[in-house]
This record gives sequence, structure tokens and C-alpha cells, in this order.
Amino acid sequence: MIESALHTGPFCHAFAVAAHERGLSLRQLQYRLRAQGASVSAMTLSHWQSGRSKPEREESLQAVGILEQVLALPPGSLLRLLGSRRPRGRGVRSVKPGDRLQRAWGHPAFLPPLLAEFRDSVGNPVRKIGLHETFQVASDRCARRIAVRELIEARQDRTRTMLIAARSVPGVPPPQVSASTRCRPGAVLTLPDEGFSITELVLDKTLSRGERLLIGYEQEYPRPVVTVHHHRRIAERVDAYHGRFVFSRDAEPVGCRTWRTRTPEGWTTGWTDVRPDAGRTVRVSRRNAAPGIHGLHWSWE
Repeated sequence: MIESALHTGPFCHAFAVAAHERGLSLRQLQYRLRAQGASVSAMTLSHWQSGRSKPEREESLQAVGILEQVLALPPGSLLRLLGSRRPRGRGVRSVKPGDRLQRAWGHPAFLPPLLAEFRDSVGNPVRKIGLHETFQVASDRCARRIAVRELIEARQDRTRTMLIAARSVPGVPPPQVSASTRCRPGAVLTLPDEGFSITELVLDKTLSRGERLLIGYEQEYPRPVVTVHHHRRIAERVDAYHGRFVFSRDAEPVGCRTWRTRTPEGWTTGWTDVRPDAGRTVRVSRRNAAPGIHGLHWSWE
């Protein structure tokens, strides 16, 4: 559970899971941090766990490093989930498509070299108007397939490609495009150790600026693994996001919680308990979905 939380984040969730599994209260964490020279209030720790705030100052980041030691976590495992430090002042908003994509994935060090291989697609991106996905969990509690529909709009004339990224867990192949509508997979770059890939989708037609196209594709996991969450990383505001999570009869969860994390602020909010309907389906919908991570966690116990 800790390993999964550290891999997918967000920071607040990984911190909360680690503290729970180590059996340490906020007050105990505060005392242990203070013993090692880090002064952090229990209220601040509570805000970090709930996502109401995020450690950003230099002394706070140092405290997170000590926190990793207190919780017996790998060095840098919590710090990695914080991504880059929050920009400050007026006019610090990033407008570069590549920057937006890197920010959405938490600025991993391996991403810039991959994006450099797709220079044309990164420099001539599409805008996603609507995004609908169906995530399926099989009877063995493993993720099998994701079906995605996207309404896209070209930002420039002669737009013919777009990029999609996918991630599983380290050492496990990420889902691969197995079927598509009005597009086809082109070049694919995969980092097996990271469980990460970028796929270039070649559109069936060349779009003019402002022209829209509804595309669809399915992604299948080459090596399914038991999963207790799924999240969608949105690099730029989407008019409508709809997530549909379908559970097999033998894998219906006893509890589910939705959440979202905004970027670049890093605040996690929207923790809401939900239950599958009669068809063992959970639906998550967002109007004007802000950049960040929109997810669902579930449990069988």
C-alpha cells in the first residue's frame, strides 16, 4: 500500500498512508521532527495530510526530508511527489505545451528527453474540449482496459498528431493502445523501469486551426496488476471530464473516494465518499476540469 501511494501520489495521500501504516499520530510525528531539529506544528502536518496546503518553503522541504526518515521511507520518495516549487508573483503562468505536460506529471526527470523526441507534436498541440473514459476492473481485481473518447480542437493549421501519456507502476508495462477510432498509434516510446510511455496518435485527417474532431482509443494492460485507484492527469483545463469506473461482480469494492489535486498549487480537495450503483459502476464528472489530477480510490476491506 505504501509503495503504491508513493508511486502515484499525490503527496498528501502518500503521507497519510505512510503515517497510518507506521501507526504514528500527528502529535508523535511533530515530536519526532522536533527531536531532529525540524519545527512543524501538528496543524501544519494535518494540512499537509488533508491537502489543504503543501510544503514549499525551504525549511518545510527540509522537514519533509526528515519526515521520510521518521516514516522509514526511501530518501526523496515524498519530496518527489511535490514536483517543482510553486511559481510566485505576477505573470508566472506557463504557456508552453511541453511545460504544461511536465507539470501535469510532476516534473519527472525522465520526461524532457522523451518530449524532445516528439518536438513537432509538442509544439503543435491540440486543445481537449471533452474527455470521457471508462476504466474496467476485472474479477481478479486487476485493471484490464481503458476506453477513452476525446473531443479535440486544433490550435494551428495542418495539425495531424497529438500525444498521450500512460503510466502503471515501476517495472510493469504501461497500457498500450490496442484499438482506435479516427486516429491510429504512431511512434511509441516506453520506459519499462518507470512504467511510463508516450504514444503519438496520428489523426485520420489534417485539421485546420479551430477545427474539431472526436476520436477514440482503447488501452490494454500487457501485464495486469491489482489496483486500488485510477487517476486522470489533466494538463490544461477541459470543458467536461467524465470518468466511468466499472467493477466486475467479483471485484465490487466496499468503499470509494473521489479526489482532485490542482496544479501548480498542489492542493488536494474534493474527497467525497461514493458507492457503486446497481451496475457496479462509479461515475465521476467535472465541469471545467482544472489542470491537475482527478482520481478515484477504492478498497475491498
